[in-house]
Amino acid sequence: RVQRPFTARLSAHKQEVCGLKWSCDEPLHLASGGNDNKLLVWDIKKHNEPVNRFSEHTAAIKAIAWSPHQRGLLASGGGTADRCIRFWNTLNEEKP
Repeated sequence: RVQRPFTARLSAHKQEVCGLKWSCDEPLHLASGGNDNKLLVWDIKKHNEPVNRFSEHTAAIKAIAWSPHQRGLLASGGGTADRCIRFWNTLNEEKP
């Protein structure tokens, strides 16, 4: 029996993925940021589509960090054309 080289494929970005970060408090959640200016949050048990999509950045997502102090709070930093740090409430998909 041949082993599969990976267990899942998450595919929704239209360009290169720039960063990945596992959630501190939701162990099955993975945030991904891309050159397509999108920040996506995945539940790795549900491979079909992201559980959250954020598209307010106007440049590639260059940094991603989950808050160790507040459940569901995700920060992202945009590239040269954006130059913003944005905060996201992933529990209800609104900016805090």
